[in-house]
Amino acid sequence: MSDPRLLYLNESSRKFGGFERKDSKFTVVGLPMDITSSYRPGSRFAPAYIREATQYIEFFSLRSNVNVADIGFYDVGDVVMHPSSVEENLKRISEVISYYQSQGKITVSIGGEHTVTTGVIKGVIQYHRKNLCVLSFDAHLDLRDEYMGYKYDHACVMRRISEIGVKVVEVATRAVGKDEIEYASREGIPFITAKEVKLLGHREVARKVSKTLEECSSIYISYDMDGIDPSFAPGVATPEPEGIDPTTVLDIMSLIVDKRIVGYDVVEVSPPYDPSGITVVLGSKLILETTAAVAKATQQ
Repeated sequence: MSDPRLLYLNESSRKFGGFERKDSKFTVVGLPMDITSSYRPGSRFAPAYIREATQYIEFFSLRSNVNVADIGFYDVGDVVMHPSSVEENLKRISEVISYYQSQGKITVSIGGEHTVTTGVIKGVIQYHRKNLCVLSFDAHLDLRDEYMGYKYDHACVMRRISEIGVKVVEVATRAVGKDEIEYASREGIPFITAKEVKLLGHREVARKVSKTLEECSSIYISYDMDGIDPSFAPGVATPEPEGIDPTTVLDIMSLIVDKRIVGYDVVEVSPPYDPSGITVVLGSKLILETTAAVAKATQQ
């Protein structure tokens, strides 16, 4: 296939963690789009802010006992986004992700609004067609058929993904519409609410999710930052109270990750609403710890 880097990628002067290791299996792609943000826009700036934060965090994971600095990242820059066409941007994202998936890379995407995950999955599925599953940490189900007449909206991302035959599992749910509950029930889309996560504890939630993912040949993880309580992640596009804490998210992730992970993303960070920068740092931490867990799983 043709190299989409010649058309759609803009190299960033600030690399993720300062890394540019072309031999790393972890390829970082920035997806700076927030065209459909309905409340607090600004997530287009997140890739740059998250890259900046990684210049100052430690890269040894005590959770996984893995030094991510030994693994590194291949940061290929940002996909150049059309200023108004979501469909065109999803096409560009899909082509770029598909290219790196074809190279055997694990793609690490930094949004941008959650809509970008639709493009990512369309790229991933070209090389992982059989039983691809998405695990999404999100306050919202994102299962609307359309939002204000538009089908490619951040409120519809998991609906569009499920419609192309990808199994979706959602964790930290607490803001939904009746139509979304009906669709989830009809299509057999499991979700675990934030309240249930707190009642059950991370081990039982991980067990339930792992059981649901048993049939999956490949797994993709999507971290919508509003899945985490705004006391820990205030700088998001659509904050929702009563979320789960970062430790719980990472504890669940650590028990689920295995050799089937083909990619993951962090989306919906809105730096203009993150004056202290803690949401940006948390996004960096999620990428670091997930990378360490995946590296450990694939080395075993």
